[in-house]
Amino acid sequence: MALITPKNAQRPRLVVKVPRQPGDNGGVRREAAMLQQLWAMSPDRAEATPAIVGVFDIGNHCVLVETAMTGRPLDPALVTLNLPGAVRSGVEFVAGLPSTERASTNGDWYTRKLSQPLSELSELVTGHSEVVSLVERTHERLEVLRTAELPAVFEHADLSHPNILVRPGGTLQVVDWERSSSDGLPGHDLVFYLQYLNESVRRAFSRTEQVAAFTDAFSPGGWARGPLRKHLEARDVDPGLLSSLIVATWARSAATLGERLAGERSSGQQRHLVREAVLADRDFWLWRHAIETAGQC
Repeated sequence: MALITPKNAQRPRLVVKVPRQPGDNGGVRREAAMLQQLWAMSPDRAEATPAIVGVFDIGNHCVLVETAMTGRPLDPALVTLNLPGAVRSGVEFVAGLPSTERASTNGDWYTRKLSQPLSELSELVTGHSEVVSLVERTHERLEVLRTAELPAVFEHADLSHPNILVRPGGTLQVVDWERSSSDGLPGHDLVFYLQYLNESVRRAFSRTEQVAAFTDAFSPGGWARGPLRKHLEARDVDPGLLSSLIVATWARSAATLGERLAGERSSGQQRHLVREAVLADRDFWLWRHAIETAGQC
């Protein structure tokens, strides 16, 4: 990635993104397509998301040029200075992401958003017993979502530092839309964001500390359930689905490892390393904990 700053300017105007590996252009193209779609649906959000300047094929690289966001990074130190303000800013940002359709109008949404990614994750770790069990328990816990009336919403899917900037007025700017989709699940971005905030104020850097931050935020009586419930109600989502949507957030987020690590499993040693990477991943730990405590939520 490169920042382009005009002569005599104090801030960059453009960002140039190139895939890390030649030919690995899927993420860059996805970001371009999603941002173009988001701008078409929500042109009033120009200050919150980058605008696409151009997409260029140069050799094996797809090069994306977009406008630069110049807010202050919402890093853990800044979150700690004003947690209530960070909560308000995030709730406002997520609430402004558009609904695109009723998920129930597209009959295969559960397969696309949950069954298939979880199946790919299981294949990635070649049938690891714990992962297989987690997948089975997840589908049992989320059976209610198969027939639920849910809106499909625009989803960033990685709403945490360093992808979040804050402007002087407190509104958020969000970058790196490579994992986004136009048919996400309601609450996913807010659960992800509120977990990040709580990890920040608790200085939760180890996996056990991050699980404790989840418990503090999302267990019965946890402070994050209030803003999440209000958000779901504003989306016309049955608040009784709140706990299931929390589980779905971490199952789906952990399952993205299936896509991100799919090219790293050719040899036996690589398969072992991939398995270890999955089992050590923060989102995997939160998914496992969400399932283990689902009956308490």
